[in-house]
Amino acid sequence: MLYSLALYVLLGVGLAASVGFLVLHHPRHPFRITEVNSSGWIVLIGLIYARSLVLLGIRGGGGSTGPWWDSVLSLGLLTATTALLLVRFLSYLRYLRDHPEDPPTAG
Repeated sequence: MLYSLALYVLLGVGLAASVGFLVLHHPRHPFRITEVNSSGWIVLIGLIYARSLVLLGIRGGGGSTGPWWDSVLSLGLLTATTALLLVRFLSYLRYLRDHPEDPPTAG
């Protein structure tokens, strides 16, 4: 039960950070290489997180059936990825706060 709760929380926080960044970023030219570099991996990870949340909900939770180190490794990697998404989102919020007159998507 604790493992399932941890999965739901980490996936939910990561998905919220991914969607929040994409909503704030909204580039004018999303297919330019600089825009793909800045937000492409966030789109991919957000889609993976959304898929994982849906599958976790369909299965009714993620009961850990493997050895203890498998659960620790899974939660560790998920935590690291979620932390990267949060860092990206919070650093972008700081950038917007420090540069209100210079939007990054302006030509």
